[in-house]
Amino acid sequence: MDTELFERVLAAYASAIRILDPIRFHIWDDSGLTMPQARVLYTLVEHGDQSAGELAERLGVKPSTITGISDRLVRQQLIERKEDPTDRRVVLLALTDTGRSLTLEIAESSRSYLREVFAEMTPDRLEKLAESLEELAAANDRLRKADDRVEVAS
Repeated sequence: MDTELFERVLAAYASAIRILDPIRFHIWDDSGLTMPQARVLYTLVEHGDQSAGELAERLGVKPSTITGISDRLVRQQLIERKEDPTDRRVVLLALTDTGRSLTLEIAESSRSYLREVFAEMTPDRLEKLAESLEELAAANDRLRKADDRVEVAS
């Protein structure tokens, strides 16, 4: 790959992923959330109740990291620990109603702003953007499946 093209794509990607940062950071700050805590909340939204070990594996971190994060989220009443109905020895981490409401608020604010951003683009450019992002995700999936050294959170 051409170095200049790589740097251009990398800069554009970095700019794109920072589009929603001001919105999310404002809500996270108002809620006393850190980015790792937000990642745990969104993983629970996307994948449902999970044990600390499952969360750690999904996020590519050590279980002790999840324990610390989950302790803080329990104190903030954003998640709760509950018994696994299929195995009483397992403790699951689950969103509380407050945690679910907070993630919905962040998602709605983000979607609303992105709708305004996308309205500035033509349908043709949006179609190309969607295709490019789908291709990026597919390339990432292929790389992750081929190389177990890549521990990127999904």
